[in-house]
Amino acid sequence: MSSPTEKLCLSCTLCCNGGLFADLRLSAADRARLARKSIALKLTRAGKLPQPCQALCGPRCTIYNSRPGYCRRFECLLLKQVNAGAEDAETALCIIRTARRRLARVERLLRALGDQDNSVAVSLRFRRLSRVFATKSPDAARAALFGELTLAIHGLNHYLAERFYPGP
Repeated sequence: MSSPTEKLCLSCTLCCNGGLFADLRLSAADRARLARKSIALKLTRAGKLPQPCQALCGPRCTIYNSRPGYCRRFECLLLKQVNAGAEDAETALCIIRTARRRLARVERLLRALGDQDNSVAVSLRFRRLSRVFATKSPDAARAALFGELTLAIHGLNHYLAERFYPGP
């Protein structure tokens, strides 16, 4: 049987799927450990692991026992609140479902505007699309969709900041 922490994390995966982060920095020790175990993850030129994580398969991390140190140590605000008894697990699951619905809406709007690249975090996809819209005047329908997307990404980011980011 899974622990309450595992149940919440497997229901969420926002820290791995590109919802919370665009990338994470791997330490030299992490890179060496992954290489020793023949785990090949593509990194950015800056040596960061882009999100969504390539090791994420559905709600499961395929390298869980060998995952990077940052992943081992990370606890989102919601998980900290549940572990401290300040939030109950059922409410936390509801918060997770809301965040995932908001993320799915952003992803649908990105696709509607022509961005099909699910291998990149939504924040980066939105920035990339914003640059396109800044240089080319869209028709009224695309402009309206982009406005919807802008509000949706703002709403998602606000919700994530309020409920998931652990703070400094």
